[in-house]
Amino acid sequence: MKDNQDSSNASSRKQFYFLTSLHTVLDSYATLLSHLLPRLLAKLATTATRNSLAGNFISIYSIFSSLGQILFGWLSDRVRTVHFITFGVALTAIGLSLLWVAPSATVVYVLLAIGGIGVASFHPQATTYAGALATGGRGLGTSIFLTGGNIGRALGPLVLMFIPYRLGLEYLVWEMIPGVLLALLVPKVLKFDKELNLTASTRGTPDEEPMPQEPFWTVARPRLLSLNVLFIIAAFRTVTAVGLENFLSVYLDNQGYTDQVRSLVIALFIFAGSMGIMSSGWLMSRVNTYVLLLVSLLGAPPLLYASLHTDGPSFLVFLFLGNVVLSSSITVNIILAQIILRGHENIASSFMMGAAWGVGGLLNKFVGVFGDRFGLPMVLDGLVMLPLVLAPLLILLRDQPDLSKPAP
Repeated sequence: MKDNQDSSNASSRKQFYFLTSLHTVLDSYATLLSHLLPRLLAKLATTATRNSLAGNFISIYSIFSSLGQILFGWLSDRVRTVHFITFGVALTAIGLSLLWVAPSATVVYVLLAIGGIGVASFHPQATTYAGALATGGRGLGTSIFLTGGNIGRALGPLVLMFIPYRLGLEYLVWEMIPGVLLALLVPKVLKFDKELNLTASTRGTPDEEPMPQEPFWTVARPRLLSLNVLFIIAAFRTVTAVGLENFLSVYLDNQGYTDQVRSLVIALFIFAGSMGIMSSGWLMSRVNTYVLLLVSLLGAPPLLYASLHTDGPSFLVFLFLGNVVLSSSITVNIILAQIILRGHENIASSFMMGAAWGVGGLLNKFVGVFGDRFGLPMVLDGLVMLPLVLAPLLILLRDQPDLSKPAP
């Protein structure tokens, strides 16, 4: 019996690490848009419409990559198949690697849709399974999984863009090969146990016995206020995060930064987000949940604002610290939503990651429009202050469980 349990744990660890590695690779491709954006705009936009077209690209990509997660979250709660992950990795690699050869904005939209569908297919199921497979608890496992993705988002494009930056952006098409090869390995490595318990609890670990699944609306209806508050916080926090990730790239290009240096700054910003997510997995079992959310929303804006108004090392330090603080509540949002929607954890993940990021990305269309009208520096100043507006909403979450305390 002990040998069987050890073998099962080893298999779970192997699958967890492979799944986290896949997340790193997939998100390496998923973030290519922010690095390519200034070059695509120079190729396809006029000076007067530059920021607006950037907003359109971000919005289209967000609709498919993020809002699409709602559909795939619903599907993966009903169909257990590894191929949500297989096709997710393949489509993301193919769609995003072809962006530079697109001859028009319309073709860019199509490729962003293909890559976005891949991202949407992968994330809901992979996030829930990562939490269930982790032997150290759902909270820590989810944080490690999310951190793997954020490290890919930060560092992966630097690897993928190394040859294109040196030899020409047309070489980007060959970068799809590693992603496609890894996608072919997915069904050989990931053998999800159909009895694997996916249920979340207040301590971030599965209960001993799986709970019978109740209909979605039976579970959600009494908790709609809390769900909506969590969603609004996640969505508008994402407006700031996605807006900075993409429009900061355009802003730095306007300031005369080289492609390589600009990409390094964007990588630093995204890597800071991964550090914030990783820290939240440790902090949420030690710090009151309400306090952690409050510090995230109140602490990030002044740091990010300071970064936009300083130069040199100070700019980088404030930018890094600002996104660490801003991202430190992401895991809390996901785990609270999974607890509220017990038995529908994939849908919970899709709302807090997919739908929230989709709405946040979609609203960046207006960031682009305002950038063309009022100037990008002024719009970025307003963007980084947005989390301050969200802080009063936390009073509506006072009845939610404190993840730092043992379950009753």
